[in-house]
Amino acid sequence: MDMDSRQQQSEHYKIYVRMTKIVALDVKSTDTIDQIKSKIGAIEGIDNSQQALFFAGNHLEKDNRLADYNIMTNSCVDLYVTDGMQISVSIPSVGKTIKLNLTKSQSVADVKAVIEQKGGIPLDEQILMYGCQKLEDNKLLSQCGLSNGHTLHVLVCPTDKLRISVDVDGERTINLDVKSWYTVADVKLLIQTLEGWLARTQILSTEVGDTQHVKNNDILTLHMDRTVQFFVRTLEGETLTMMLNLSDTTKDVMKKIEERLPIKPGIYSLRYRGRALSLEDPLLKYKVESDTTIHVRLIGDVKGKQKFQFPLGHEKKESRTSLIPPFSASTSLVLN
Repeated sequence: MDMDSRQQQSEHYKIYVRMTKIVALDVKSTDTIDQIKSKIGAIEGIDNSQQALFFAGNHLEKDNRLADYNIMTNSCVDLYVTDGMQISVSIPSVGKTIKLNLTKSQSVADVKAVIEQKGGIPLDEQILMYGCQKLEDNKLLSQCGLSNGHTLHVLVCPTDKLRISVDVDGERTINLDVKSWYTVADVKLLIQTLEGWLARTQILSTEVGDTQHVKNNDILTLHMDRTVQFFVRTLEGETLTMMLNLSDTTKDVMKKIEERLPIKPGIYSLRYRGRALSLEDPLLKYKVESDTTIHVRLIGDVKGKQKFQFPLGHEKKESRTSLIPPFSASTSLVLN
């Protein structure tokens, strides 16, 4: 039978704990490190949370057994006394209590960071209370009178400060500190102040309009407005050249068309690369590029009927209704 097997069968044996003095403990190979700490605490009055045990240079974890570290009879374990402690943190607003292992040399701000990590409460929304006193972030736990087993209380106070990010055309990111009541329009003005880009030239790609409020950790995409040249192909096969801003809406494009062509509103739609364009959406949403074509399409329930009302002075020269005044097939119009 080898030594390990004989050791496992042994009920009790001695190990030595070296600190400023050597203490002998009666132990079993199945004892956990936490149980060893309790034995030391019973003799020396040192709390478990303040004990750090080492053997052969290895830090001994509390849930492991002596056998896991091959600690046999007459082995010598080193003890270092720390300023560690375990405290309870009560969070009444969510009905939750968590245990934290801390040191007295940590600050209140350090504790808030741990609570954010383990409890999910943002650091700047926490107020820590102990003994009816509000704890200041720069104070050490030792200065607050906290000891092992004590309880902290967390009051949750939502802040009006938010952090959002603005992705500028995929080239760089601007991080902004804003208030909870800021709208998208306010963010544009803030960007104007910081970067010098006029608010009216900014297109913020969001799920909400300019009057809606931003939320914490929102990521907005900023496109700078610019003028593009594109073409409008009518049902008659004519091609019109237009110059419009990416911030212009489908309705703006239709208005330009109706200013030049005898076409009634409400009987046609516009399509770009197979997609129907919604009236209130800007061209940017459909990624309209320079020198590409938007097509005019009749709405289904008016096909086959008279679609257009000619302005006074225009006459039909053929038996069918024309979509546009008679232009040469090679004519392009630049609409400003």
